Amino acid sequence: MAELSSGLRTSHIGRGVAPILGFATLTAALDVYGGNKLQVISPETMAAISFSLAAVFFLGLEITRRGAAATFRPMRTHSYDVTAINVTTAVTWLSMLYSLKYLEPAVVSIVVVALGPVLTLLMGPLLRRGSSVIGAEIGVSLGISAVLGVLVWGSFTGRSGVGDVGTGQAALGMLFALLCGVGSTANIIYMKRLSETGHSPQAVLAIRFFLMIAISWVMTALSDNPELGAGFVPGLIVAVIGVGLPIYVLQIGIRHTEPITTSLLLSLSPLITFLLQFLDGRLRPSALTLTGIFAIVVLVGAGTLARSRYDARTSPPEEEKPLPTAPEPEPEPAQSETSPAQSKEELS
Repeated sequence: MAELSSGLRTSHIGRGVAPILGFATLTAALDVYGGNKLQVISPETMAAISFSLAAVFFLGLEITRRGAAATFRPMRTHSYDVTAINVTTAVTWLSMLYSLKYLEPAVVSIVVVALGPVLTLLMGPLLRRGSSVIGAEIGVSLGISAVLGVLVWGSFTGRSGVGDVGTGQAALGMLFALLCGVGSTANIIYMKRLSETGHSPQAVLAIRFFLMIAISWVMTALSDNPELGAGFVPGLIVAVIGVGLPIYVLQIGIRHTEPITTSLLLSLSPLITFLLQFLDGRLRPSALTLTGIFAIVVLVGAGTLARSRYDARTSPPEEEKPLPTAPEPEPEPAQSETSPAQSKEELS
C-alpha cells in the first residue's frame, strides 16, 4: 500500500508538471515569434487583436456552456481576485511584448521566469495564506537570482544574442522584463486562489482579459500607425500559441502544484526559447546566454526534485481499504454430548 500511495502522489505531481512544461514550450515559441513580428508591428496592436480574439472564444464558449449569469458570477462573488488577475494579466503581457521589442527573447524569458521563484517566496505568504516553501527552494531561488544578475550585465554590455542595442534600449527592455516578472508571479498566485475556490480554467479565462483588452485598444487608438490590417494574422497566431492555449494548460497545472513549484518549472522556458530563436535570422548564438540557461536548468531540477521528495514525506498516506472477504460460516447449533439413543438406554 505504501508503494500505491507513492504512485498516487507521483501521478498527482505529473498532472501538474506536464501542463506547466507545455506552457513553457508555448511561451518560448511566443517569445521567438513575437520578438520577430514586434519589429514591424506595435506591441499594443498585437495585444489588442490577440487578446480580443482569445476573449471572444473563451467567453462565448463559457456562456454557451453555463449561461451568462454563471459566467459572470465570479466577478461578484470573488471580485477582488478577478480584479487582481485582470490587473496582473495586463501588466504581465504588455510589459512582455514591449521587452521583446528591445531584448533577446531568451534574455527576456530568463528575466521573467528567474524572478518568479524569488518573488513567489516574498509574495506567496502575503497573497495566499498556507503556501509552503522549503529550504531547498530558497537556495534555488537565490542561485537563479545570481544567474539573472550576470545575464542582465551581458545585455548591457552587448554579449546577448541581439548584440549591442545601446544602453537606453537595454535599460528600457530590462525594465519591462522586470515588470513582466512581477506581474507574472502575482498572476500565478491569483490563478491559484481562484482555482482553490472551485473555478475551472475555462471559467477564469472567460473573465481575465477585460482590462487588458480595454488598455490595449485605447493605446492602439492613440497610436500614430496602428497597422491593424498587418497585425491581424500575427495577432491571431499569438492568440492561439501565446494566449489561449498556454494559459489554459497553465491553469490546469496550477491546480496540482504549489506556486513556487510552478515558478521553478517555468524557469525551463529560456532553454526552449534559446533553441527556437535561431529560426530568427537577426539573432546570433550567445555563449553567455547558453551558460546562464544551463545553470538555471540545473537549479530548477534540484528545486523540483526537493519539492517532490518533500511532498512525498509530508503527504498523508492513503487510507487502506480492507479487501472484501467471504462471509464467515454461521456456527452450527450445539449438540448435547449424548445422543437420544444413549439417553434412552440410560433411562431403561
